[in-house]
Amino acid sequence: MLELGAGLGLPSLAAALGGADVLATDWAGDAVELLRSNAARNGISLRAAVVRWDEPEPLLREAPWRLVLGADLLYERRNADRLLELLPLLGEDVLLADPGRPFAKGFLERAAERWTVETSADAVTPSVRLHRLRLR
Repeated sequence: MLELGAGLGLPSLAAALGGADVLATDWAGDAVELLRSNAARNGISLRAAVVRWDEPEPLLREAPWRLVLGADLLYERRNADRLLELLPLLGEDVLLADPGRPFAKGFLERAAERWTVETSADAVTPSVRLHRLRLR
């Protein structure tokens, strides 16, 4: 499993606890170091790496990923544009959690040209929706 923009990496930590082979990634080195430290302190085995989406080679080496996760990634237009290019190269099954960021709607509309997009009827929290993308 791959997590993009992991930040604190809670989905990655939970997946690793459940037995998944996890690579958690973020562009911010401080976030990756905190995630590694948190995993070590809690005896959780996972890999964490600093990876930029415009330099995705470390992600592509292991593609296709069985599952790609991301939360709160669509806060800038450039993120939405880059994800549309990158996701098909990473895997066929993607789960995105979004708290209603401005670029999410346009991203999902454009993604629907290539992906089957399912949005959960129930919010994860009152403001967060879960979107599943499956490559056609």
